[in-house]
Amino acid sequence: MKAPDAAAPSDRVFADSIGSLSRALRGSVVSNLVAAALLAWAMHGGHPAGVLAAWLGGLALVHTWRPLLRAVLRQSSSEPLTAARKARRVEVDALILAAYWGASSVMFFHPGSSLEPFYWALVLGGTAAGSIGAHAHHPRVMWIFLPTLIAPFALRALLEPDSDSRFLGAGMLLLLVYLLYYGKQHARTLQRMIALRHENSALVEELQSQAHALREANAAKSRFFAAASHDLRQPLQAMGLYLSVLQGDGPTLARMGECMDSLDRLLAQVMDLSRLDSGQTTAHPEPVALQPLLQRLADTYEAAARKKGLQLRVHPTTAWAQSDPLLLERVLANLLTNAIRYTEHGGVLLGVRRAGAGLRLCVVDTGIGIPNEAYEAVFEEFVQLNNAERNPERGHGLGLPTVRRIAALLGHPVGLRSRVGRGSVFALDLPSAKPSDAPAPRAQPAAAGRLQGRVLVVEDNSLVRDALLTLLEGWGLEVTTAPDAPGALLALRTTAFDAVLSDWRLPGAEDGLAVLRQAGVLQPGLKLAAMITGEDTQRMAEAQQDFPVLRKPVRPLRLRALLERYLREHKAP
Repeated sequence: MKAPDAAAPSDRVFADSIGSLSRALRGSVVSNLVAAALLAWAMHGGHPAGVLAAWLGGLALVHTWRPLLRAVLRQSSSEPLTAARKARRVEVDALILAAYWGASSVMFFHPGSSLEPFYWALVLGGTAAGSIGAHAHHPRVMWIFLPTLIAPFALRALLEPDSDSRFLGAGMLLLLVYLLYYGKQHARTLQRMIALRHENSALVEELQSQAHALREANAAKSRFFAAASHDLRQPLQAMGLYLSVLQGDGPTLARMGECMDSLDRLLAQVMDLSRLDSGQTTAHPEPVALQPLLQRLADTYEAAARKKGLQLRVHPTTAWAQSDPLLLERVLANLLTNAIRYTEHGGVLLGVRRAGAGLRLCVVDTGIGIPNEAYEAVFEEFVQLNNAERNPERGHGLGLPTVRRIAALLGHPVGLRSRVGRGSVFALDLPSAKPSDAPAPRAQPAAAGRLQGRVLVVEDNSLVRDALLTLLEGWGLEVTTAPDAPGALLALRTTAFDAVLSDWRLPGAEDGLAVLRQAGVLQPGLKLAAMITGEDTQRMAEAQQDFPVLRKPVRPLRLRALLERYLREHKAP
């Protein structure tokens, strides 16, 4: 019988099949030797013991001839074999083993014995059936092994004149045909399963590759935004500083300031989203007293609410929550800004209530409301339901997307209930915490006046450098400027400073972080070393652990507050 033609499997499927076949055949050696030993014990009455022992020894040699030959020739068995070479070895070993059994069945065939031929038929049939599971991994082995194993015994039995032997021979041929057919079907199913497994593996690898590509694209996007942020913030920084220096409160200057503030807020929101998406923002939960936090927010936004004729209230609470205070404040600030922006009559309420074992922090307004079908849309970037004209004074549609991302980072689910024309309720579910000692309140800077001290400004952008020089000198400070790290280090070695303000990205090998660190070494009495930068990188997050970091464009009041606090708090008695 001729083996059917089949399409060659792929290299990976073929290698997998041969590897599985080799492992399966190693486990069949013991069962083959046990079956032979039982058969020899059954024949011991009709054949000399020496003959049977020699036959068993020959069978053991058939199973072990390869390792014995390597041992005699002192060849290493550690050399890797290709799947094709493994397949040829298995085919040769299967042919030798089947030929040994087939020849032995003819040699020991004893028609005069009523049971011995049936013993042989039983062992040969069991060996053939048991080999199907292993040989199905490589059907060619099956087509070599089964006919060579069974056909010699079947033909020998058919040549006998008695009907019992002929019946046995015919039955063995029928068994051979059935096993070949069954083995073919089993092999086809097994090959499909192996191919499907590799297809699934390839699909998983492709999905992993796509996920990696998405992560790379996201990282590239974050790097792009970080670089764009630096370049955009430089002119904004200079514009803001020059505007603060200009005297007068004319409408043109006021409008310029509003435009710059709007652009500043948009850039800050885009960078917030970029940092959240790239995983640069991390949460540091701790026990937070909610009443001081809510009251501070109410104090901050009271003027904006009063300007629109709204009432901004905080429902008193003694609750403590487990959260990151800075990130939680950002979430509430965004929600509060939206509530005031979209409320024309009534007011806004900040409140906390129990929700099971946790807390529910709510921002309630009496504003225009949100339709039910828009609940998900309002959390998407640049979606604004009531700003078709894209008026920048009504925001940019990035506040709620930022809320959802920060809330997800904190593990605080965001809820929304709203009725059109009646108002909205945004709720955050927070885990409760046990009260702890509130942090000591930070000393507030004294009223604005002229500052005293000598400041070194390290900035490579000439516009920003000149604007800082003009602003700081206007506050009464003595200012020295340097465009790069070597110039800054030269100034630090020749002049004593009270404060050093440095940009991070500087020309040359050393950046602003290196300048600040060397400033602390060269001048141990330095009162302030601060970074002013437009960068948004992980390294900047690490720098914040050692130095104050102000993001460009820096608001002059924030810079002045920093200088006042350090120059006064560290002033020598």
